[in-house]
Amino acid sequence: MGIIKKLGNVLGSGKVEQEKSREREEARVRAQKERTDNFLRALTEGDLDARWAAVRSVGDLGEPFIDPLIHGLRDENWIIRRGSADTLGKIGAPAIGPLIAALDQPGDDVRQETIRALQLIGEPAVGPLIQSTRHSHPLIRRGAVQALGIIGEIRAVPHIVESLKDPDPGVRHESAVALGHIGDPRAVSPLIESLNDVKENVRMAVMATLCSLGEHAIGPLIRALVDPNEEVCRRASLALVTIGEPAVDALIYALNDQSPGIRRGAIEVLGQIGNTKAIAPIIAELSDPERLVRIEAVRSLAALGVPAIAPLMQIFREGDIRSRNGAMEALWMLGSPATTPLIMVLKDEQVDVRKRAVMLLGEIGDQKAVDHITHMLSDDNPSVRKEAFEALEMIKKRNAAQ
Repeated sequence: MGIIKKLGNVLGSGKVEQEKSREREEARVRAQKERTDNFLRALTEGDLDARWAAVRSVGDLGEPFIDPLIHGLRDENWIIRRGSADTLGKIGAPAIGPLIAALDQPGDDVRQETIRALQLIGEPAVGPLIQSTRHSHPLIRRGAVQALGIIGEIRAVPHIVESLKDPDPGVRHESAVALGHIGDPRAVSPLIESLNDVKENVRMAVMATLCSLGEHAIGPLIRALVDPNEEVCRRASLALVTIGEPAVDALIYALNDQSPGIRRGAIEVLGQIGNTKAIAPIIAELSDPERLVRIEAVRSLAALGVPAIAPLMQIFREGDIRSRNGAMEALWMLGSPATTPLIMVLKDEQVDVRKRAVMLLGEIGDQKAVDHITHMLSDDNPSVRKEAFEALEMIKKRNAAQ
């Protein structure tokens, strides 16, 4: 009987402890629920101070607060949007799905903070974001591409390259920008193909990215100078001009290319970049067998300006007929700066040099050449005298017309 009584006391004591434990758990749950409800109310209904305090405090509580925090990304006050993004970033993986769904918001301010949260989560968000580049909603595709670019995820490059062909222009634009952030040279050729995109803002983003890729883009851009699509050629040329000095050596090398189109395009770009290192190689192209290449060489030499005059004068005096004619045209396009060097060769021993110098001075029409041309009226050679007379008449008429 004593044993049974003791056993009953033990069992009774156990039940009491279980009951107390259950009550403590229920109290904890109620307290947690009350705390959660308070925070939810603060996040959704409180004033600025209350919302800010709630946003700062719920990070450790996790998943129950994801939806209110997503709502906080759309708050009218930037500090709540930023705090919500930071807290969602702390919550981590459980917030990825809701954050990706939130990318369908059209507002840039909401999108910026949503992407910030995904960036803070980092690696766990990469896979879902890559999958979302094929989402049915264009805003989500756009946001996914943008987020992957900001994260700088190199594994996403093939997927973002594919998004350059997305039917939505916003996705294509963000794809070009994202590839610029990542900086992977594998994107160069697909980007060049996108230089003919129907949307101007997409083409501009593609060009900016190609320029940011620098030396990796130079060779493919030079080859694109002869693309069948004229818009691609034009944009490739502009991109090379924008890259500038780093492209000069490759462009000079391209002057030896078998394709006349590449030689011509390289000459045009070199003229626009304006590096004097290109003068001698371009002058050599004045004797190119292709007329359009020679014409471009003349234009570029004129664009290179005064530093080109001395080497052009050498060709003017000593070059073959083809290159000499090109030098003359370039000097004519340079105008008044070429006057003094041409005056200096009026006493050249070669009759043909004197004759051509007089003729060119007449074409340029600089008044300061008049006295020097007048002296040529007494030149020993009749063809030089005839050319001097005509040059003076040309200058006279031009000044009278002014």
